[in-house]
Amino acid sequence: MERGNEGGQEPAGITGDFMEEYLRSLITGLEEKKECLEALIAKTAEQADVVREENVDWDAFDRLVDEKDELIDRLDALDDGFQQVFERIKPELEGKKSLYSEYVKKLQLLIREVTGLGTTLMSDEQNNKGLITERFADAKKRISTNKTSSRAAASYYTNMNQINLIDPQLMDKKK
Repeated sequence: MERGNEGGQEPAGITGDFMEEYLRSLITGLEEKKECLEALIAKTAEQADVVREENVDWDAFDRLVDEKDELIDRLDALDDGFQQVFERIKPELEGKKSLYSEYVKKLQLLIREVTGLGTTLMSDEQNNKGLITERFADAKKRISTNKTSSRAAASYYTNMNQINLIDPQLMDKKK
């Protein structure tokens, strides 16, 4: 396929070989993003399992949060790289979509997959937020019950100690 003009020189802009390389780069970036999202979904499921346990291991939960932070940083870097490459080739690509239709179809498929994974991740995160909120509410309730029990015990102790006291005005002072 001839990509140059009749004078033998490439037209201004991105040449065909470079365009294909940029498109392959976008595809690779989206595939990596897909892998990151799948890993995030797996970590989110692990977090849900940890929170559902009778005795929550908050250290394990924190470790999963740290691991997810690393994956999120990787996703941000992939998004930035994708955006930079796409902005660079967008003007050339818009005029020649049919020339690169296989790449465009692959990109569209990956974007749909990544979008679906992103939606799944957001849903899972919302579910985890509900579980964690529920756990904290239970803990708060237990703490409140313990405080009430402690106050009742202290009040009982104080009242019982006062029973043994005899008011001085009732005592016979003649003895």
